[in-house]
Amino acid sequence: MARSSPTPLPRTPRPRIRLVPLGWFWPLFWGGLMVGSGAVGLWALAWLTQIPPLPDCTEISRFSSDSDRLICAETQMQSASPQDLIQAIALIADWRDSHPLYEDALPILTEASQRLLQRATATMHGGDLERAVELANAIPLETPLRAKAQGAIWNWRQEWEQAQAIETTVTAAIAAQNWSQAQDSLQQLKSLDSDYWLATRFGELEQAIDQERAAWSQLKQARALADSGDPEELGEALTLAQQVRLTSAAWGEAKRDIDRWSHNLLLYSFQRWELGDIDGAVAAVQKVPPDPTLAPEAQDLILFSHAQRLAAQATTQHPTYLQLFYLMEAIRAAETIASGSPFYAAAQDSQADWYAQLMDLRMLKLADAIAGLGQPWAFRYATDLALTVQPERPRRIQAQTLIAHWQAEIERSQDRPYLIRANRLAQAGTIPALRAAITEASTIALGRALRLEAQTRIATWLSQIEVIQDQPILTEANTLAAAGKLREAIEAVGKIQPDRALYDQAQTMAQDWTRTLQIREDGPILAQAKELAYQGSLTAAINLASQIGSGRALYGEARNAIALWQAERDYIWSLEDSSTAASGEGSGDTADEGGSQNSAADDFP
Repeated sequence: MARSSPTPLPRTPRPRIRLVPLGWFWPLFWGGLMVGSGAVGLWALAWLTQIPPLPDCTEISRFSSDSDRLICAETQMQSASPQDLIQAIALIADWRDSHPLYEDALPILTEASQRLLQRATATMHGGDLERAVELANAIPLETPLRAKAQGAIWNWRQEWEQAQAIETTVTAAIAAQNWSQAQDSLQQLKSLDSDYWLATRFGELEQAIDQERAAWSQLKQARALADSGDPEELGEALTLAQQVRLTSAAWGEAKRDIDRWSHNLLLYSFQRWELGDIDGAVAAVQKVPPDPTLAPEAQDLILFSHAQRLAAQATTQHPTYLQLFYLMEAIRAAETIASGSPFYAAAQDSQADWYAQLMDLRMLKLADAIAGLGQPWAFRYATDLALTVQPERPRRIQAQTLIAHWQAEIERSQDRPYLIRANRLAQAGTIPALRAAITEASTIALGRALRLEAQTRIATWLSQIEVIQDQPILTEANTLAAAGKLREAIEAVGKIQPDRALYDQAQTMAQDWTRTLQIREDGPILAQAKELAYQGSLTAAINLASQIGSGRALYGEARNAIALWQAERDYIWSLEDSSTAASGEGSGDTADEGGSQNSAADDFP
């Protein structure tokens, strides 16, 4: 069977590729190329104009590039540190005028050297000469300020040697106690330029002179007291000598004197103790300073006196914790005295008394703390506690004083409302209100704590009442005086009695007006007398001015004028006497002396 040929498949038509026109490509290409070229150009320009990084001046050295050294020198020149200035100079100091950067480096080198020299000068004024010289020597050779720096160093050393010589002279004068020479030598420091010697050392040496002079003066006063031989003054000498400054040269001698005087005062204390004068022995030895080298007996006596002094400081009226501390310390000090000591028995007796005082003081301190609440019940409770201190106890007087104080506080709290109400009533300022206030304050009885304050306020309110009552009289008198009626004004103020509040003011006003009246009455008389004296009638002027009696306002002025006129008249009479005597010898005529004198005095032009 023959195969049949396959049937061919139908052809599928292939899609046709459509060509897009390329007209847009070339503009886009050339535009991108231009943008890229511009970006590359800008980047290149930025790279070319970029400031190079500054050098690290902390690691700069002479082996660095010249530009870096110049930059770092200029940077470090701005610093205030001497080390930076020295480094700035060192970086460019070896450049000569042939160096390409020499012109740029010269101002920096000059400025840095100038600043370094200023720092060296300031260091010298601060008192550190060697450091100042070290800084000034850091200015290298062949630099602009080298010669100036070396000249400054030379001047500094010369001035320093001169100042040290002056200081040596002052110190030697102090040691010799020649205070005038020390002061004169010290004044030479004022001629120096260094602030260190002029301001610092001058003041220190002046203070040293004053301190040494004061120390030796104290020691001399102490020696003068000790030379008297009086044990009491010897104790004062010890106290004064111990005030000598430990740093002064006088302390060495003062210490030797203190040791000797202490030994003498201890011997005196032992003598008083052996005579049974325990208080005198303790009082004398209390001024002896502690010394571990003393004999055990002396140490015990000093210790016992120290305990006595502590106990004496616990005697104030108001109980405090400090008093408790003093008593406990006194007891502890007495306990350290051994049983074999000659002062053991007295210490034991005192210790028993101090212990009893300590017990009482604890009770009184508790009572005082409760009373500090300020309430009436607290004062009562504190009083009950203080009453437990029996009459035979050492603190009985202190307890009674506190009880009296607390009782007064109770009375104050009870009576204070009366005074408050009285003050409120008196604020109105009228006579009825003031009288009501006086009545209210008078309810505080005699012997009460606020009685004195109440009486004081009552007196004030009574004065206010008198002022209100008498003020119209003064007002009327002032009105009369203003109208020229001075006599009537004086009579008006005379109505105010001496025991009244405005009496003194009224008397002052009356005296002023009386003086005015007297001047008004006697003024014309004195004026007429002066006119007569001016005309030459001295006797008439004297007689008229004598009419102004003693105690009058113009009496003093009148008496001065009369004395002047009498002296003038006496002088004229003396001239007349001389003239009469001369003419009588020639003619033999005798004139009436009195008539001639009166005529000359009254007719004197």
